[in-house]
Amino acid sequence: MLERIHSLPYPWVFLFFWCLAMMRSHTMYWIGRGITAGTARTRWVSLLESPMYARAQAWSARWGVLAVPMSFLTVGLQSVIQISAGVARMPLRRYVAATAAGAIAWAAVYTTIGMAILTAWLTGPIGRIVVILAAAALIVSIVVRRRRRTTITETAGETGFVSQGRQG
Repeated sequence: MLERIHSLPYPWVFLFFWCLAMMRSHTMYWIGRGITAGTARTRWVSLLESPMYARAQAWSARWGVLAVPMSFLTVGLQSVIQISAGVARMPLRRYVAATAAGAIAWAAVYTTIGMAILTAWLTGPIGRIVVILAAAALIVSIVVRRRRRTTITETAGETGFVSQGRQG
């Protein structure tokens, strides 16, 4: 399978990933549009009351229509932002333009970095070790960054120098 993907020209692989992103995002959007009516009596109400959905709503409130293309660069939040755009009944004209831009970014990442990771993984044990070490380094850096941010916020709170940030 990998040989078949590698035999395709770059534009075709990119187009495949772009179409995949468009199909997925529009599926989520239409699920959002469909669940707006009568959710209190269905299993979808748990999604709309979840902490992940609250984060997606906060993103959408902060970034507006820009939340949609930006969501393509997130992990875990992307689908929920697409659903929230549907629930909010974002006009389809704006949604299509926003997802087209986001899908371009997503396809570029998966066509380059994603295929490189897949190739490394499938080349054998050394490739797998490299991928696992890179993932571990990424996770460690994220955890360290979050801990530093928490420590800085707690220290600032104790000294009375808490940044007020944006209000709105």
